[in-house]
Amino acid sequence: STPLDKKMASSKVTSLAGNFGRLWRRGNETLADRRIFSVKGKGATTYLQGLVTSDLTSPPIPPKEEEGEPTPAAENNPQEGGDEEQLVEFSEKLRSTCFLDNKGRILTDSLLWKVDDTEYLIDIPGDSADQLLGHLKQFILRRSKVKVVDKSDEISAHVVFGTMNAASPEGFMAGMDPRHPSLGMRVLSLEPEKAKQFETIMSSSFPKAEGNYKFVRKLAGVAEGTELKGKVAGESNQEFLNAVSFSKGCYLGQELTARVQYTGAIRKRIMPLFLTELNMEIPRPWLMASQVQHGRVPEGVEEGSASSLPRLPRLSAAAAGGIVGMMSGDMVEKRTPEMEELRHQSEALFQQVQNYQKGDKIYDVKDGKTIGQIVAGAEEGTNVLLAQMRLDRAGLLGDGIWSHTNKIRIGDDDNQLRYLPYLPLWWPDIDRKSGKAATEDF
Repeated sequence: STPLDKKMASSKVTSLAGNFGRLWRRGNETLADRRIFSVKGKGATTYLQGLVTSDLTSPPIPPKEEEGEPTPAAENNPQEGGDEEQLVEFSEKLRSTCFLDNKGRILTDSLLWKVDDTEYLIDIPGDSADQLLGHLKQFILRRSKVKVVDKSDEISAHVVFGTMNAASPEGFMAGMDPRHPSLGMRVLSLEPEKAKQFETIMSSSFPKAEGNYKFVRKLAGVAEGTELKGKVAGESNQEFLNAVSFSKGCYLGQELTARVQYTGAIRKRIMPLFLTELNMEIPRPWLMASQVQHGRVPEGVEEGSASSLPRLPRLSAAAAGGIVGMMSGDMVEKRTPEMEELRHQSEALFQQVQNYQKGDKIYDVKDGKTIGQIVAGAEEGTNVLLAQMRLDRAGLLGDGIWSHTNKIRIGDDDNQLRYLPYLPLWWPDIDRKSGKAATEDF
């Protein structure tokens, strides 16, 4: 056990034994760009119940475990912290949710902490905080005893990678990220002195890992804050992240959210993409996926089992991080002229990818049509970004087919690239008629 495991006494949790993908290597990060709002008063639950997409009168729904992923030994990938099946503890005081405008479009996502029956803490990305604060105050009635206070100067948000045991000593609140364990354990230090104590607790077993969180959540396919602004919950996978209840009573923006879920098809979703040069070698999982989508049996696969193969690769954040390392040549120990050439080519690609930003449209070179739009650019030194993509162009809707020989342009750039989409492990199977979960569990 670690100092964290020893010091944090257990609070009320939901424990699940199962496979949630491989953990990121151990580390901690203080999320300086997060803001914390307190909603306090006797009517706090009723007030928030009318503004959030989740149901505060029911316990949070924990993530569903995955069917599995090929898991080589952790030592083969420096990003992995182990792949053993173990108990994962999800706090009933922490849930994911969204705030919508009156038209039903997302203002921001958030993590919602329940202190007690009269107080909640809203943990949100800083880029959407000011707008949300104004939104919250707009709905406080004159006679209401609810108060909304910005406590960002007092309370700090942290993330810890490499553990699935979350409990809270006095002065802290902690819980596994309710969206998915790959996003780490979330911690709030409830006063400035506790923030300093957090650093001491972490120092021996969970070293500082600044910048890891943004990279990991993009590998995991999770958009946040203004990346989601103006989008519909269904097209942003919020139902897969347990942030939306379709059984609760009325709340602001409910009509559009429910209509998208129960009528018609969802034709686009946010998903992670690798970008590569046209002459780069394509990893085998995508070659197999392309063959499956074209109705062919991949080499080495038995005829009868080909139909059960996914139409796109399913990857954990750790596995996707390993592919970034392989594409860059960083994980190859032996230096050869070929590998040095790969490194130079990758460096140029990664630098080029930095030019693509939120809002840039993605065009298919073959027909010139828009097939997606970037919602979050790649982190420096990587080639993975988040884009809202047409599901038919990923082979996930109707008769649409994704091909490994695709060519795209992004924004005003005339350079041609290739996109390799993949499915985060937390995605359910997608029904190709509706673009929604193929099972009723979601």
